[in-house]
Amino acid sequence: MSPYARQFVEQLEKPDVDLVSGLPPTVAIEQRVTRGGGKSTVATVTEIYHFLRLLFAKTGTQFCPDCDLPVEKQSAASIVKQIETAAKRGPLKVLAPLVKARKGFHTDVARWAERQGFDTLYVDGKLIPIAQFRKLERFKEHTIDVVVGVIDRRRIASAREIARRALEIGRGTARLLDSKNRLTVVSTEMSCPNCGRAFEELDPRLFSFNSPHGMCEECGGFGEIWDQDLQTGANRDDESVLENELAAERESEWIDESEAHECPGCHGSRLNAEARHVRVQGYTIDQFTDLSAGEATRAIAKLRFKGRDQTVAAGLIPEIQQRLRFMETVGLGYLALGRSAKTLSGGESQRIRLAAQLGSNLRGVLYVLDEPTIGLHPRDNQRLLETLTTLRNKGNSLIVVEHDEETMRRADHIIDLGPRAGIHGGEVVVSGTLSDVQKNPNSETARCLKSPLCHPIRGSRRSLPDVENWIEIRGARANNLKDVDVRFPVGRLSVITGISGSGKSTLMHEELLPRIRETLGGARLQRAGEGILPSRTSQLRLWPNDPRKEKSSLPQHAATSTPQACAPQIAAVYEVDQSPIGKTSRSTPGTYVKVFDEIRNLYAQLPVSRMRGYSASRFSFNAEGGRCETCKGQGVIKLEMNFLPSSYVPCEDCQGRRYNPQTLEVLYNEKSIGDVMEMTIEEAAQFFSAHPKIARPLSLLVDTGLGYLKLGQPSPTLSGGEAQRLKLVTQLKRGVSRAADERIRKMRKPGSTLYLLEEPTIGLHMADIELLLNVLHRLVDEGNTVIVIEHNLSVIAEADYVLDLGPEAGEAGGQVVACGTPEQVAKNHVSRTAPFLRKVLNSAHVL
Repeated sequence: MSPYARQFVEQLEKPDVDLVSGLPPTVAIEQRVTRGGGKSTVATVTEIYHFLRLLFAKTGTQFCPDCDLPVEKQSAASIVKQIETAAKRGPLKVLAPLVKARKGFHTDVARWAERQGFDTLYVDGKLIPIAQFRKLERFKEHTIDVVVGVIDRRRIASAREIARRALEIGRGTARLLDSKNRLTVVSTEMSCPNCGRAFEELDPRLFSFNSPHGMCEECGGFGEIWDQDLQTGANRDDESVLENELAAERESEWIDESEAHECPGCHGSRLNAEARHVRVQGYTIDQFTDLSAGEATRAIAKLRFKGRDQTVAAGLIPEIQQRLRFMETVGLGYLALGRSAKTLSGGESQRIRLAAQLGSNLRGVLYVLDEPTIGLHPRDNQRLLETLTTLRNKGNSLIVVEHDEETMRRADHIIDLGPRAGIHGGEVVVSGTLSDVQKNPNSETARCLKSPLCHPIRGSRRSLPDVENWIEIRGARANNLKDVDVRFPVGRLSVITGISGSGKSTLMHEELLPRIRETLGGARLQRAGEGILPSRTSQLRLWPNDPRKEKSSLPQHAATSTPQACAPQIAAVYEVDQSPIGKTSRSTPGTYVKVFDEIRNLYAQLPVSRMRGYSASRFSFNAEGGRCETCKGQGVIKLEMNFLPSSYVPCEDCQGRRYNPQTLEVLYNEKSIGDVMEMTIEEAAQFFSAHPKIARPLSLLVDTGLGYLKLGQPSPTLSGGEAQRLKLVTQLKRGVSRAADERIRKMRKPGSTLYLLEEPTIGLHMADIELLLNVLHRLVDEGNTVIVIEHNLSVIAEADYVLDLGPEAGEAGGQVVACGTPEQVAKNHVSRTAPFLRKVLNSAHVL
């Protein structure tokens, strides 16, 4: 790779180890919620799209975008007539294509044209005399035409000979350049029989939205528009095409969905009109990528080819079918092939890449996987483990970071780290088989395996018949939901279950959340798709429980109820989803949960600070004044190593403490603000116990098992589970603070706060899940309502109310399969969750 190209490639950090030996070729499949650029899709990540492009280029039929007719061969005489007609309107240069989007210097092309007697080339949109031609950039794609001749009113007689020569050099294709620099393609092979529009020979690049040949001109191949000038390169200035594309890619990864809208030109397909009008047995390529993996498997099996097309398809169809089967094997048959990779959950994106690796048929490779079971239903978990076993049996090695009990039981070798988390861990507690782990008295994992939770851990469940109010959604039909009616008890812990893709996230984020927010007064929605679309007729109401009604239904007067009807019961709603938290080292646990603001205020009120005139901003490491200006408050200095990974060294001026000496002179209980940043959350909670505004959120963090983190630890160093719990505590803190304020101000019991959580057990050890359950139960005991999307059976078994969606994913899902207590759902014979839930409840001697 050239030094120029290498500067755009992400450099990996140097590993903090002394020696790694015996390392085979390695593939690391990480747990990342956002992955790939804005142009990555399910089909491109799994390489299905590469084979589809070839299939459509070699066996497809071009249709005219204007007339929707299949293109036909055009005679040389009709091309001459077209040239003569155009020449009467103004002078025309007739070009013959020599090079189409090829990298290289291309000096040989210029020499050939000079020997043939030509004097001008048309290079990358510019006319260049051959005598002035200089070698081009080697690693950039170039398109070169030769100017065969010029035709105008006076030279119309030469049109036939010039056209013949241009078509001969261009192998049946020529291009016409008019006085306004507009290009028109003429071809003896591909022309519309109605309007005469000519098309170039089909090429796989025509179907690539990463290539100028195939991408939509309006959105630059993104399928959506947020900054059209950046996306299309209109405001490129002096930047290269590559630099502009990379800038657009980077921005697309972090753009909020509410800031972008579907491209009106390609309607989200990302391709230009020519590409969208190539068909293979009735399918266009964008229609094919609109299908789910399961639907695509059935569609591709119905394709029949003859003659030359059959020979071409014989090598492509099996590759596509194999990758589609692998997607279904890892439980992703419901995903649409054209779905943007950045919209996938962490578990989905990891399994997508796992499916791509299965398709590669490699041997002797080390695969490193970070919690591949996240976001997986227990049934799909079995399929995934079979897939991992298949990889191992092919001669590969697998290292899996995992908390899942079933994965541990399948492992050949287990390394248990601990004994606890953070500064209390980092040691190998035990290494060996599962039985070796279970025998170790110091292993927390062994304790959880030998003594699983007994559900319900409180001894009994909260009663459902005693519930006074219920939240009900009627006629939910977003995405794959089948016009369902659902309800949730207020003041209870509810869990939404179902296999991946059954409609759980849709129900919570696109039906329940926006309707609650609208009912509470139209709070600003954070993401597109959460608004109330005019076409939707689903309703949300809160009403007193009717003990005579066993099924979910609305009372007769529901349609006339006012939106304020739910205000006395639900006072606020907080959402914790899977989106990542801050990605810079300036984001820390202390700043994320907003506790650092209170700490800064406390230091600003100290006598020394008031005497010196220090405000709270003086104690911010992000603002000038109090921070160390040498490292800009980072505590470390970044050393650029050109094309090697960057190195970080502690700042010599502040010794890694982020602040200047004057700021560090301000002490509270003999500790400076720099010392506080180095404290663990557990230590800080004790240190600030006299200050409820600081101690309360820190205590919540300790209760959720995060007491070992340092207040100043950079957010990018946190694991997925740690980041998720930080988000959870941030929302819990807001809800607890709001309720406390309402008690003080209004001297009455506050309304129930609704918490919506999506898979909060991601990245949690079995012992941490017990801590999480205690926090959720505490919330409900205080009168709040908690609704959780979860696959973890311990959380499902602890619920007061379970709503199971399915029975399958995608179009085969979206229905309410079962609802009620965990014991009632476990008895359902259709539910895919029931068999696994029954096993957990039986082991706890509940059933």
